Amino acid sequence: MSDPAISLCTYTYNDAAFARGLVESVKEWTLRPDELVIVDDGSIPPFEAQGLPASARIIRLEPNRGITRAKRSGLCAARGEYIMSMDCDTRVAPDWLELNLAHVQRPGIGLVGGALLYASGRDLVSRYLSRFGDNHNLRHVGEVDFIPGNAFLLRRAVWEEIGGFGGYRETNCQDHALCRRMTGFGYKLFSNARARAWQLRRIPRTTLCKRVWKWCHKAVKADMPGGGRLVPYLFEVLARPMISRFEDAVDLGEPLFIYVELLYLAHTVLDCLDHGLARGLATAGVRDGFCARVQGVFSASPRLWAVFLADLARIGRAWPESLEPDTGPWEDFFMFEPLLRDSGLLAWLDCEGARQLLVEDGRADYHFSSYAQATFEVD
Repeated sequence: MSDPAISLCTYTYNDAAFARGLVESVKEWTLRPDELVIVDDGSIPPFEAQGLPASARIIRLEPNRGITRAKRSGLCAARGEYIMSMDCDTRVAPDWLELNLAHVQRPGIGLVGGALLYASGRDLVSRYLSRFGDNHNLRHVGEVDFIPGNAFLLRRAVWEEIGGFGGYRETNCQDHALCRRMTGFGYKLFSNARARAWQLRRIPRTTLCKRVWKWCHKAVKADMPGGGRLVPYLFEVLARPMISRFEDAVDLGEPLFIYVELLYLAHTVLDCLDHGLARGLATAGVRDGFCARVQGVFSASPRLWAVFLADLARIGRAWPESLEPDTGPWEDFFMFEPLLRDSGLLAWLDCEGARQLLVEDGRADYHFSSYAQATFEVD
């Protein structure tokens, strides 16, 4: 039997409903793959073959070790001349594969993708990500610097030539590693905005904080200075981008985005300070100083503070019971506090905002995400 012309690879870990939904959606495609490879990355219970098409193969990996190993296994096992990789929580327009197949056949093109939009619903995190993240190449047709890993197409010969992900072993950002290897071997990345894709997974705000920080914490920590340069450095890499998003949140009429930003800021700064403490770059007094200044921001917002502490606890950050703060280094860092207080944003968040957050929590309609168990150690 000859090899299939096109293979579709997808990956599942404790989210079988997404994988089965993807398989079902293929029936509507204008061009369908000849082979379906499903990598079950240690799901409990294992992903079952029942109801799958005859062209499907399941590759079972144990134990779960993350999406990079799962994608490497699936892409290496695919037999098609062309391989389409899709995360199981992604859906594409019916003509996605047909539109992109012509591009991947062009000489010099190594990786092809399309427009990607976060479109999982109208909950807070979905609205936030639709505005601030997980949206790529929405209007671009032509060469790009990055193709997201949610859905891409490549030739099997190119994957084999570049050695796949190479020695990359991190459990996230393997799409960045693949793009770097492609361009390093002289191949171009092509995005076709006419080919549309959507990411569907709904996650709570606490998982969002862990997910985004998992992508970038090692790079931030690698450049961390000690002593008097530490707090200004954390301001530049963590607080300054947040302040610009405050303005966007107000313009969009989305004040709850500000709460998400404050939660992410506290989580990331505390993680950096813990890292700094372990390596002699920070002192306990400086860490307590940050905690004291955060408490000061919420001093007139008891309801919001209670939600904030509960969220930090879910992230895995217990708040200290007593503080011996050195707040001096942090005064300029919290330059945004008067804006939040004087504009009435904190007052709104303490009343209506806290109520909306608790109402959303009560719905409990979020999907499973491996990022909920993310840790942030650095070797």
